[in-house]
Amino acid sequence: MARLFEGALKNWKFVLKFLVFSVVFWLLEFAYQFYVLEPENFPSALIRSFAFSGATFIGLALLSSVLFKFKPVYAKYWHVRRSLGVTGFVFIIGHALSVTLFVFKGDVSQVFFSLNPIENPMIFGVIGYMVFLVMALTSTDWAMQKIGAARWKTIHRLVYFGYFAAVFHFLTINQPALFNLAGYLLLAVTFLVLAGELYWFVKIAGKNKFSTLGAKIGFLLILLYLVFAYLVFFAK
Repeated sequence: MARLFEGALKNWKFVLKFLVFSVVFWLLEFAYQFYVLEPENFPSALIRSFAFSGATFIGLALLSSVLFKFKPVYAKYWHVRRSLGVTGFVFIIGHALSVTLFVFKGDVSQVFFSLNPIENPMIFGVIGYMVFLVMALTSTDWAMQKIGAARWKTIHRLVYFGYFAAVFHFLTINQPALFNLAGYLLLAVTFLVLAGELYWFVKIAGKNKFSTLGAKIGFLLILLYLVFAYLVFFAK
């Protein structure tokens, strides 16, 4: 067990500070939902505060990767990216549990009333959750050593597909809930992430004339965004 959390134990001061920051961020999200947007609606405030906090933190984790490419000197802060991603997933767990409890009254089967994500945006959420679960379970140095660096890197590239699912989940599940300060922050982070990823995809894959496997996967991901954007926002 000690080996599993060896990195966190070595850097416990940072972990403690980041934990405090994360809790404060979530409390502010909760207070904004509970006292401003829907006064004293506890279930809604809990569901949305976890959702916005989780999606924002995961977006910031991906945005840090974009920034590291612009400024490689900042790559030494990779542990911040990891902390953002793992904490974001913890918030997503809170979101999933609160939705299950308050919306579906503990009956998880109701989530799958339709497997068509266009009709049931919860499917996007389930896909994103499963991908982020894999990311979280393999986020430690111990996991990297056991899996091997090359295989670990391949597995963690799935995060881009998980993020795709998460983006379409929060864009389609309740659009009016995005039109406020919390939503604008999330949308701004999401825009920066997608714009930065597209920039570096073109720049890096272009050097190899878009002939690598990574380039093909990148094109597939872009195609998925375009196809689902059309189906969700224009084909109805």
